Amino acid sequence: MRKAIFIAAAITLIFTGGAGQLFAGGGQEEAGSAFAPNQSADAYIYIHGGYIGIVTARTDAEGAVSVELDEAFLPHTLAAVDMEADEWNEDNTAWYIVRGGQNYVAKYVEYNGTTYVGTTVGESVTYVAADDEGEPVGGQDLELLILRGQDSMAQYVDSIQNGGFGIMTEFGGTVEPVTTTSYGQVTKRGSEYWNFGLGWQGNIDAMEEFIAENGWDYNLDTMSRAAEEDEDGNQYWSVADAVTGATLTDFKDYFINVQMAIAQLERN
Repeated sequence: MRKAIFIAAAITLIFTGGAGQLFAGGGQEEAGSAFAPNQSADAYIYIHGGYIGIVTARTDAEGAVSVELDEAFLPHTLAAVDMEADEWNEDNTAWYIVRGGQNYVAKYVEYNGTTYVGTTVGESVTYVAADDEGEPVGGQDLELLILRGQDSMAQYVDSIQNGGFGIMTEFGGTVEPVTTTSYGQVTKRGSEYWNFGLGWQGNIDAMEEFIAENGWDYNLDTMSRAAEEDEDGNQYWSVADAVTGATLTDFKDYFINVQMAIAQLERN
């Protein structure tokens, strides 16, 4: 889809500059390069075709590093509505297609005090700023504005967790802050997202545990996924000679984001 291509191109520009320096190593940090204690840093990345990946890297009192991964839902997910409810109809909604399924969203949304109007384009929905009559005035797609850089993604993640994104049943109507999704929360950590088998949280736990035990300073070409499923239907990722216990399709993208967060930590 055209929108997906635009987003992918934009995120490539954001994250390619200087990224090679993050992946120069091949394993654990060398002795003498310990991090300063009691600090934290965040990194954000567009991931899995529709989410913002979040990594918080921390050090404890001895400078040991740990990471916490999460993902935030973008507006096209947060604005989802139930078409069987009386207040929603074809006039105040837009829709998009995922895996052959038609998903309806509120036509009018508000983000940080600005009203946006949604329009279906092809099989995607795009939100742009609304004029005084509720009509689209053009400009950049809201999700592209959110994804344009680290600061804008950080602002979005903070905002949606504090009621900064809402939906309306009509233009100029009462804004209903979106504080939950069909999965539970506005981010995936601790939610019901992909809650079967190993699941999303199980994969994230496996990655965090691997990094805690084995470090993070690896080239991407040391990462490979098992070519065949095991007896339980899993294809685990390995880094160097260690099996991680994670099966995520976007494993490398998550690992890039981990390295981006750790690269911001101060060293002794």
